[in-house]
Amino acid sequence: MKREINFLILVILIAVSSTAAVNGDITRDNQSDLKGDIVLTVVTRHDVTITNEFKEKFLATEEAQNLGISDIDFKSVSTDDGWRSLLKDASKGVDVAWGGGPALFSTMANYKALKPIDDPDLLNYLNETVPDRIAGAAMKWWDEDNNLLFVASAISSFGFTVNHQFLSDKGLPVPHTWEELASPEFYVSPDVRAISMGDPPETTSNTRIYQIILQAFGWEKGWAIITKMGANAGIYPGSVDTRAAVINGEVGVAMTIDFYGVIAMRENPNCEYIIPEGQSIVNGDPIALGANVDDYEAAKAFIKFVESPEGQAVWFTEGLDRLPVLESAFHTDAGQTENGQALYALYNETLDNEGIVFDEELAVSNLDTTIYYFHETITANHDLLREAWGSMVLRLKDGNITQEKFEELSAQLTEVGMTLNESIEWNDEFQTDPNFASAKRSEWKNFAKQKYNAIIDEIGRIPGEDNTTETPTKTPVSTLFSIIGFATLVIVLRRKRR
Repeated sequence: MKREINFLILVILIAVSSTAAVNGDITRDNQSDLKGDIVLTVVTRHDVTITNEFKEKFLATEEAQNLGISDIDFKSVSTDDGWRSLLKDASKGVDVAWGGGPALFSTMANYKALKPIDDPDLLNYLNETVPDRIAGAAMKWWDEDNNLLFVASAISSFGFTVNHQFLSDKGLPVPHTWEELASPEFYVSPDVRAISMGDPPETTSNTRIYQIILQAFGWEKGWAIITKMGANAGIYPGSVDTRAAVINGEVGVAMTIDFYGVIAMRENPNCEYIIPEGQSIVNGDPIALGANVDDYEAAKAFIKFVESPEGQAVWFTEGLDRLPVLESAFHTDAGQTENGQALYALYNETLDNEGIVFDEELAVSNLDTTIYYFHETITANHDLLREAWGSMVLRLKDGNITQEKFEELSAQLTEVGMTLNESIEWNDEFQTDPNFASAKRSEWKNFAKQKYNAIIDEIGRIPGEDNTTETPTKTPVSTLFSIIGFATLVIVLRRKRR
C-alpha cells in the first residue's frame, strides 16, 4: 500500500511539473509577443546610411510599437536576379521592395515578383497622398488590370557634378550639355581622364543617364555621344566610385544622380551639381509590396510611414539628401532646417527644368541589351577606345588631319553594332538564355575591338607625333637590351654547367 501511495505522489508531481512547464512556455511566448518580435524584411538598393536612418525613425513610431515590430532586416542586393530570387521565394518572406528605380521595379513586375496594392486602406491612402505625376513623370504604376503595383517614395534628377578646380587647372569650360562632354575638347591627354562614368552593370543611376541620352538624341546619335564621352572618361565600377573621382579631383566631371551631387558639394566646395539644360528627367524611386509578403500589416505600416510627411522628411538628413515625393515634407520641422531648405531649392530647380519626354516602357524593353552593349564596347575595350579617339584628337589638334577626315573617323568610331529594334527583340532572350547572352556579348566586344584597331592602324599611317598611349615602363630600346642581357646570362650559365 505504501508503495502505491508513493507511486501516486510521483505521478502527481510529474503532472504538476509538466503543467508548470507548459504554462511557463505559454507565458514566455505571450511575453515575447508583448515585447514585439516581428521582423520586417525589405529588399533594397538603398545604402546602409539610408536604411539605418529610416529604421531608427520607423521603429520609434507608435504604429510600429503597437504592431510589435522589433527590427527591419534590410537585404541589400545589387542584381536583378538577386531581387527576383528573393521576392519569388516564399520561404524568404520578403515584405517590401524599396529603392532601385522604376526600370528595376517594372522588371520585377514582369516576373510577378510584386504584390498588387489592393487593400482599400493602403490603396486609398496612397491615392490621396502620392501625386500621380511630378514634372510630367509618373509617380504611380499600374499593371494591365489597372492594379496599383508600386509608387514613388522619392524623386531624382540626373546630370553631372563638376569640379571647378580641375576644370580651371586643365583649361576646360564648365559644361551644361551632354554633347559638350563628347567633344574633343574634353580629351585632355592619354594619362588624364576628364570624366568619370559608371559601368552600367554596377550602377542603376548611371544606366538611367545613358538611357536618357539615347532617348534624348535617338539611338544612333545617342550611342555616338555616349561612346565619345566614354573615350574622354575613366570607367568606374559603381556610382559611389564615380562620384568620389570628382570629389577628390581625379576628374573634372562625374555622372551623378542629384543627391550624389549634393553630397559632393558638401564634401568639396569646388564641386557643383548641374542638370543638363532640357536634357534630363525627373525619376520616381519606388516602394512596393513583395509578392510573398510575410507580415502584411507591418509592411503596410512601413509603406505608410515612408509616404507620410514625417517619413519623407527623413530624406533631409545630411548624408541622405534626397528629394521627397511629397512637397508637404518641406513644411515639417526637418524641412525648415538649413539642409531642408537647400533641398527645397533643388526641388524647385528640378521641377522648373524642362526635360525630355521619357518612355519608361522603352527603357525596360531593352534594358539588359543596353547595359551589356555599353559594357562590351566601352568598358571591356576601354584602352583601345581611348587610344583610337586620342589618336584622332591629337592629329586634329596638330593639323595632321582635316575636320572632314576627323568626322569620317568619328562616324567609324561610333558605329553601332545593333539596331534599336534588335536591342528590343533580343532583350528577353538575353535575360533568359545564358548562351545567347554570352554569344552576343562576345560579338559586341569583337565588333568594337575591330573598329577601334582599324582606326589606330589608319591613324598610324598618317604622319604626326603619336602621344596617345600611356608612357610605358620600359622603352623598346631598353626592352631590347634587357632581352640581350638575359640571353647572355643564360649562355654564361650554360657554359659554367659544362
